[in-house]
Amino acid sequence: MPEVSLNSYDIAIIGAGPAGMSAAITASKAGASVVVLDDKPRSGGQIYRNVDASPLADPALLGEDYLKGSQLTAVFKRCSAEHISGVSVWHVGDDGELLFSLDGETQRLTARQIIIATGAMERPFPVPGWHLPGVMSAGSAQVMLKSDGLVRDGAVFAGTGPLLYLIVAQYLRLGVKVKALVDTTPKNNYLSSMSEITGAMSAVGMLIKGLGLMNEIRKSDTKVYRFAEGLEVQGESACRGLSFTISGKRHEIETEHLFLHQGVIPNLNMTRALGLKHTWCEQQLCWKPQTDIWGQSSHSFIAVAGDSSGIVGADSAAAMGRICALRQLANQGRITELQVEHDGAEDLRFIKRQNRFRRFIDRLYRPVDQHRKPTADNTVVCRCEERTVKDLKQGFALGAREPNQLKSQTRCGMGPCQGRMCGHTVSELLADWRQQPVSEVGYYRLRSPMRLVTLQELSRFTDVMPASPVTAASDVQVKAAGEETKEQELAQ
Repeated sequence: MPEVSLNSYDIAIIGAGPAGMSAAITASKAGASVVVLDDKPRSGGQIYRNVDASPLADPALLGEDYLKGSQLTAVFKRCSAEHISGVSVWHVGDDGELLFSLDGETQRLTARQIIIATGAMERPFPVPGWHLPGVMSAGSAQVMLKSDGLVRDGAVFAGTGPLLYLIVAQYLRLGVKVKALVDTTPKNNYLSSMSEITGAMSAVGMLIKGLGLMNEIRKSDTKVYRFAEGLEVQGESACRGLSFTISGKRHEIETEHLFLHQGVIPNLNMTRALGLKHTWCEQQLCWKPQTDIWGQSSHSFIAVAGDSSGIVGADSAAAMGRICALRQLANQGRITELQVEHDGAEDLRFIKRQNRFRRFIDRLYRPVDQHRKPTADNTVVCRCEERTVKDLKQGFALGAREPNQLKSQTRCGMGPCQGRMCGHTVSELLADWRQQPVSEVGYYRLRSPMRLVTLQELSRFTDVMPASPVTAASDVQVKAAGEETKEQELAQ
């Protein structure tokens, strides 16, 4: 753990989604000095984006799960944690130093412990033409909807996963015409997911919600294509349509607006740049940080909560935020080990139940190989550097056997996104070409700065310190000693 300083925060949290907000509420209640850094202008993360300031006349049309976020954001605003919004964190040091950009200048703070709660990103969907103007992720459609009330009439939505159906249903509730929903979930997935049906029944309420969304779409006049494969975006300079195959028959739909989605994966750039240990998760087909049940990472002072640690969903993310905070409070001697186990027991049980349901969802909506690992030579893999499958094959032929070597040979992964949109694809392609597991191939080696930083920002430098000094170590020990009576009561 970094050294204690009167100018250091007890806990710094990166991200103000369900996990980050819940962690901040829990830690601040215990008297810790907490700062929350977030790149969005308001708290809520992606799932609760703009829940307190929706541009829609009737935000209830987005669903109950969205509206319940206002309860969490309200409690978060009332807690003592400092919230610094609209920032871009681009460095986290081994000494607890955090550097971030705000209003065109660099700001710095230090913290004894850090919780990373940067959430998820959409899985890349590298099919021919996915890089063309007019093609975006389904999550982008939701961002436009929640942030500015913007929609695209007559759009086509294609892919698989619960989020895809949710966004289509939200469009329809707003009276927006959806030209077609192209579902790529294969028939075999429905059969294989039955092996996890017992786990699915542990969260029957979520099953009912999912079936409700499908029924809602079915009752509309939206054309639904099921079991689609071989997706290709039509057009040369911009999207003009989508073609796909169903049972050997080729279909084509004309559209200028296409939204793709095949699930979400952890946003890895920060955890990778920090050098945390990661493992390949075959269940979710993604890399994720290695953590224990309390979110503790391979770095003693860093925890990872929510979808940053593996896709868990909003409710489980909030529970993870709370248990991460409890663990770090105990590390600092602010609460006892018995309190951690007592206060975190229900959240741990809830997460365990939700993980059983998650196994069912991951099996049902497992994206097919052809939409994750492109084979056509002209398919773009790295959108930043416009590197295609053909370019990567040439790098492989020249001896590149792991992602960093391929990056050096082809510049794939060297763009502004630092490999966010191509990293998983590269790992899986190399695994196929090497005929080895993805876990043997690895991922890009990332370093600070994690975001683009200008010289102007570096020339303007400000230190950020807690509003009040942190509790001295001796005071913490006195407080811990005073908890003996409470600990005995809990034990009884």
